[in-house]
Amino acid sequence: MNPPRVLVADDDAALLGLMLRRLIRMGLSPDSAGDGAQASALIQANAYDLIITDINMPGKTGLELLQEAKQRDPHTQVVIVTGGATLDSAVQALNHGAFGYLTKPFDHLSVLENAAARALEFRRLTLDNLRMAEVQKKRGDLLQDEVADRLKQVNRQDREMRQILATLPEGIFIVGGRRAVVTYNPAAQQFQALDAQTLDRPLASFLEAARGFERPDPRLVSLGGRTMRLTAVDLSKGHDRPGRVVVVRDLTEDGRDFSQDLDRPVVGLAQGLAQLLGRRPPEEERQVLMAMARQVQALEGLRSSYAGPTAGVDDAA
Repeated sequence: MNPPRVLVADDDAALLGLMLRRLIRMGLSPDSAGDGAQASALIQANAYDLIITDINMPGKTGLELLQEAKQRDPHTQVVIVTGGATLDSAVQALNHGAFGYLTKPFDHLSVLENAAARALEFRRLTLDNLRMAEVQKKRGDLLQDEVADRLKQVNRQDREMRQILATLPEGIFIVGGRRAVVTYNPAAQQFQALDAQTLDRPLASFLEAARGFERPDPRLVSLGGRTMRLTAVDLSKGHDRPGRVVVVRDLTEDGRDFSQDLDRPVVGLAQGLAQLLGRRPPEEERQVLMAMARQVQALEGLRSSYAGPTAGVDDAA
């Protein structure tokens, strides 16, 4: 840290010398001025931490120097020294921001030393507090900017997540606690509308079960002639009812009917069994073929539940 800059101004040469020597003993290197004009020029040319000035001097008074110093740097500390102390001059000096007011002759030069030391310490503490306040302000600004950036990022991620969920074919429901069921994407709204058209309301029943303490097992239900798989996934666990996500997946999604996957093999098996049974095989082989025919019939029943009735193999049997 740079040593303090000090200016001493007094038109009494003897007292000026005494003050300079006392300040030098304190480890300071003060500048000096023998009148107000010289002191004013030094104030304009230099930045002083402390100014000790007589109040009545030719050229400019100590009060004028006080005002000039405060205009240049409001944190410059000024100690006024006078041999003709009056209440009015003391009040003026303090009102203009003087740190202290000393009368001469001093009882002892330690009075000057104490005043100078306290004034310099006051300036140091003031500047330290200002620097700390500025640091805190910068930190606060940085924190505020960081929080704003984080909020923007969270909002952006939330929008992106909602856009992704809006495009999913699966219906997403949020349930848990005492909250009502929340439909989280358009597919969920569509499935809920289909469920409202049914008598048994399987989706509503599953959602209500998912709000309880025990997580329901996945199940298959029929909505609007379509097969749906309902699955509940825990979000959290606690003393209260856990939050859950319920996923509704249309097993006939993407426009593909599962019966299409069964058509070719079922028809092929039925035709092959009909041909084999038409040859009147031995009883043992016939029993095997009949067992296979019953399995194919079951497959046809499954296929017909999606695509309507088809020809069976009983006639061939």
